[in-house]
Parts: sequence; C-alpha cells; structure tokens
Amino acid sequence: MIGDSHLTHKNTLVASLPEAFVAQGAKVVTYGLCSSKPEDWVDEKPLNACGYTKRIGTERINVSMDKNDAPPNIQALMQQWHPDAVVVVFGDAMAGYSQPQMPTDWIKDQVHALVSDIGSTKCVWIGPTWGHYNPRYGKTEARTVELANLLNKEVQPCHYVDSTKLLQQKDVSTEDGLHLTSEDYTKWSNAIIQSVEPMLAKGQ
Repeated sequence: MIGDSHLTHKNTLVASLPEAFVAQGAKVVTYGLCSSKPEDWVDEKPLNACGYTKRIGTERINVSMDKNDAPPNIQALMQQWHPDAVVVVFGDAMAGYSQPQMPTDWIKDQVHALVSDIGSTKCVWIGPTWGHYNPRYGKTEARTVELANLLNKEVQPCHYVDSTKLLQQKDVSTEDGLHLTSEDYTKWSNAIIQSVEPMLAKGQ
C-alpha cells in the first residue's frame, strides 16, 4: 500500500488497515508520505514534506520527519516487493480545495502516470472520504464529490473505491476538517476491507 497523510501518521489508516488485511491472510507492506500526490510516487525521489512511514505487516509504526528520508518511487517498490496487488490512497492532496476550480487536467496527468507505472499488476485506488470545511484545507462536500467522480473514471484499469459511499457524512468526525479521528479511521478501514476484499479475489 502507498498513500498520502491518511496512510502516514500513527492514528490514521496505517494503524488499522494493515491489520485488517493481515487478518484476511494477506502479507502487507505500507508506505505513507504526508501531503503526497500520485506524481510524487512517479518522481525519481519523492519529497518528505511532513512525514514518511514505512510499515512491514503489523510491526511498530515509525514516522520519519527527516526531509532526506523518503520512500522509493512506485517502480522501485514494485521491483523490490513484486506485489500481487497495489492499494493506493490518494485524492485530498490534489483536489485543490482552496482553488475556485478543481485542477482537472493536472489530476488526470498524474493519475495516469501512476497507473501506467503500476502496469498490469492488480490495483485498487482508495478515494477520499468526507470531511468538514476548515479554512486550513478548505475541503467542501461539493469538491469531494467532484473529485470522487473524476477519479472513478480516470483510475481505470485500477478498481476504484469511492469512500464517500463507505461512510455517511454525518457520521464522520475529523480533527481538522480533513483528517479523521482515530476512531473514524478505524471505521473507514473496516469499510475499506469489506469493499476491497472481493476486488482482490483471484480472477477479479
């Protein structure tokens, strides 16, 4: 698994989603890079702007804030691990929540670049879930839905998981408008695993 801040810090999906996959019998390696976008994982060396996590299975979560410490790009990771499937968690960092218009062409370009690098390996793309407006991020319901609809079309042949349909907006609590509470990250993880498991079944 690779992803943005939702898969980086200790109280996020990285704390519960690996456990959920391992409970289903999977072997999981997780890399998170705070504020990252798909293009960062295509670049030769991703930039560590606000935290980087590597977690093997359900081992202890360690977050590095060292700007020189960042994960390998997706091609290097796939060469290292030879995964049967790649699960990616991206969306919020490229939505342009504070911009009048969503940067559609820019989003498409980097989505296609990452999907291209993943190639024929089975892929599942986890889109963003609900949040609440906070001036720090500017996340809105309308932009979240607009982004989810775009990703649903553009991530193919990856399977898309629309997280706005996994949780009800009224039931989502956040710490800052964008990042969920620890309890709701666990709820999101549980909903993700139920949705993703059939997608990762053999022959899918």
